[in-house]
Amino acid sequence: MTTKRKATGVPKNTFRSAYNLGNENYSETFNDGLTEQHHTDQCDINKILAQFMETGIMPKTNANPQYADVSNVDFQEMQNTLATAKTLFEELPEQVKDTFNNEMHSFLNFAENPDNLPQMEEWGLAIKNERLAQALQAEAGEETTSLPAGKSDESDAAEQLST
Repeated sequence: MTTKRKATGVPKNTFRSAYNLGNENYSETFNDGLTEQHHTDQCDINKILAQFMETGIMPKTNANPQYADVSNVDFQEMQNTLATAKTLFEELPEQVKDTFNNEMHSFLNFAENPDNLPQMEEWGLAIKNERLAQALQAEAGEETTSLPAGKSDESDAAEQLST
């Protein structure tokens, strides 16, 4: 409880100025929140587990759950890998980073796609590898002339010259 001022009868903890005599109540009370309360049963973990224990079926969600054995994954090692990837991404030319709005995950998705190899070669981020290009074409179903396993282009050329 606050004490009132003798002259005005206004509580001592209110702010007074030339524009506010201190006797107005500016507080507002909101009884209706913005939270939609009809979702509470769907979000309550106790009710979700009770439903699962009763039916044996998890409730449908929009997310695709992924289950994996990550017992061999070291947290510190993964953090170091992520830090290394961020450092390497920061070392890329500004033109390349601007193409992906400075988002590392967008660049990684682009770089993992074999169809983007010519663009990566143009930026100087990949080296043209004929054997890899042939393997990718063969995987795509196009006819290629492939080298026998374990032999390089130079060894074939040297074999042909010696015969």
